[in-house]
Amino acid sequence: MVFSPTDIRYFLEVARLGHVGRAAQSVGVTQPAVSKALRRLEQAVGVRLFERGALGVLLTSDGHLFLESALRFDAQHAALQREANDLRAQRDGLLRIGVTDASGDSGAVQVLSDMVRRRPGLRLSLTIAKSDALHVAVQGGALDLAVAPSYPGLSFACPALELGEDRVRVAARAGHPLFDRAQLELADLRDCSWVMSSREGASRRLVTQILEAAGLPPPRVTVEADYISGAVLGLVAATDLLVVVPATTLRDWFGRVNALPLAPLELRRTLVLLSRDGASWSPLMQTFRELLLARQGITPPG
Repeated sequence: MVFSPTDIRYFLEVARLGHVGRAAQSVGVTQPAVSKALRRLEQAVGVRLFERGALGVLLTSDGHLFLESALRFDAQHAALQREANDLRAQRDGLLRIGVTDASGDSGAVQVLSDMVRRRPGLRLSLTIAKSDALHVAVQGGALDLAVAPSYPGLSFACPALELGEDRVRVAARAGHPLFDRAQLELADLRDCSWVMSSREGASRRLVTQILEAAGLPPPRVTVEADYISGAVLGLVAATDLLVVVPATTLRDWFGRVNALPLAPLELRRTLVLLSRDGASWSPLMQTFRELLLARQGITPPG
């Protein structure tokens, strides 16, 4: 025997008010709708639940017995609704973001900080990884969105919304012998040691391609580091290692680690927001995208 939660709610309201018309007003439906609900219940149960009284309707003895079960049914249904709402809130309240630049002044981190301050219920899963790994995670559904750099000739297969451009430079410690060259050439880097990401890193692949196109061997990587952190730049500042680093990061190290005047290795890259093709955008995903675009002065796509 299956009961409609709506029919049970109408029954409880009639039992509480003792009047079909007033119950209909209370639940915001017509009186015939409530009357039909009561008839369906009586047919399902097989007994009369109400009898007419002088001022309205009264529960029969069977109706009183059914009332106890109806109250339990209504309470259980309300609990199920609360549980479903909680599950939806947990799903909608979780944002899974990937970034390559986790520095405090990066646009993505500042937007996330603003969202955490404004939304106490927000649950954030933040992944810091290389752009290739983030691309795979977004495509596979492990991440909702990712902010990553796209280099010329090294694009992504999934949808990528452009956020802006920046430059990547080859840098060395202030006072490095390369700064003494009157005219620095790619060939002058032949015997240098580098700090670079693993072979799968986009910037390393691109620098390798540029050197090999000039007839030079690939960079000799002495230190592998996936992220250009303060520790990495501190190491560069104290050695003769070269490093590939975003120009924005170099600003804080000016005078200690400086960009080499080498035009072929001034790389332009595009910062993009990666999403999964055909993905359903949650309100949190939409908010993150809109705030990120607003920081860049970009009008969101229609």
